Amino acid sequence: MNMAQIVLLFQLQQMNGSWQTTQTDKNDLSGAGESGSSNSLLFATLLKAALGGGGDASQGLTGLMQGMSGMSSLNSYKALQAPEGKAENTGSLEHLIYSMAQKYGVDPNLIQQVVKAESGFNSKATSPAGAMGLMQLMPGTAASYGVKNPYDPTQNLDGGTHFLKDLLNRFKGNIPLSLAAYNAGPGAVDKYNGVPPYKETQAYVQKIMAGLNQNDWRA
Repeated sequence: MNMAQIVLLFQLQQMNGSWQTTQTDKNDLSGAGESGSSNSLLFATLLKAALGGGGDASQGLTGLMQGMSGMSSLNSYKALQAPEGKAENTGSLEHLIYSMAQKYGVDPNLIQQVVKAESGFNSKATSPAGAMGLMQLMPGTAASYGVKNPYDPTQNLDGGTHFLKDLLNRFKGNIPLSLAAYNAGPGAVDKYNGVPPYKETQAYVQKIMAGLNQNDWRA
């Protein structure tokens, strides 16, 4: 027996002890014993390979262990795929919002809160009144801002953010008044010289301002 085989035997003994300990813990919880015999058979196979493998034994053992690791993690890998996809979609939307914020000079948090209040981040949302997409653009507003497909996230966010920026300019940066105008129209804000006394509009402004951590806002 050469030195490489002695080292492999030592490693295999440690591995076998670890397997047995782990299996004992599992059996205490589940009462199952079939995996224990499988581990014993696997250990015997590895031992035979180590004794007869000569100089290539270490490389063969490494390859086998890599294969075992891949099989044992297969189920957990599959289980992680859906959350990764979801995160990626969320990240893409956040990236779009940030891009539009940079383009038009609007706080990205404000855009995000408007999207949340308008559509709940649903790019396919359509209101009974006909408002469409993430920022719920009415057909006339969409046309005014060059939005050909209101259900396309990029086009919708571009048109909606541009509209919001124009409202902020019109009302001199006053966020509550701009939000009220986004919801009820600029004419209604001008008519009442403030947030219109519409329950829907008032709740809308309150909701977004709370999302911006500005509960003590005043128009």
